[in-house]
Amino acid sequence: MIRFRVRLRTVSFLTVGGGVPEVMGADVVHVRKKVVDGDGARDVIYIPGSSVKGVLRTNASRLAASYGFTSCNAIEPQRIDEAHRSMNGVCDVCRLFGRPGRGPEDWSRVFVSDFTSEDADKRRMVVTRVSLDDSTLTARKGALYSIEHVLPGTEFSGEVRIEEGDDVKVLLPLLLLAIAELRLSGLGRGGLVDAKVEDGNRLDRLVGDEWRALLEGLRSWFWEGWLGS
Repeated sequence: MIRFRVRLRTVSFLTVGGGVPEVMGADVVHVRKKVVDGDGARDVIYIPGSSVKGVLRTNASRLAASYGFTSCNAIEPQRIDEAHRSMNGVCDVCRLFGRPGRGPEDWSRVFVSDFTSEDADKRRMVVTRVSLDDSTLTARKGALYSIEHVLPGTEFSGEVRIEEGDDVKVLLPLLLLAIAELRLSGLGRGGLVDAKVEDGNRLDRLVGDEWRALLEGLRSWFWEGWLGS
């Protein structure tokens, strides 16, 4: 198993919804989980690995064709199977992120941990907003709601693992492209994050010369010095 860490830094307000409004004091709150430490159990803000992995898969599907990879561009199991039959094989995105099925060949090759932060609970604020009418794109009279945001500049850290195999050198660049696109595609409720790979140069042996610039670029912050980051 190949392991490396990914750090995420918020560039804008970030909200990954999933909390309990009446407890946390806002209508839309950032997801939390309980952790146990010396002071007992407490709720802490985090970013679920499933949320990050979902965005990475979407990014990979969108980028695949532009970089010589294949994607079925489907979500429903029946459509995935139909697309693969027409392609005479499983697409690169499904080979990397998995597809509905029962056998080991259908399982995801990528595992993404939850992303935790040392100070996210201290770097948050609640903002009151006006709800919009979707049909007219105008404010709804008296329709206010509050949303909890994590402030720009907050860092989260998590681990990404990819199962080794004969095709890992083919699929790893697609994963790196998806991580790079995370810097532009957004996360949660329209939040923008930066992403940085920390691999201790372990990925060097798995990345060909044509992908070297991509890997080196991911080892530094993309938004450093921009937007007040």
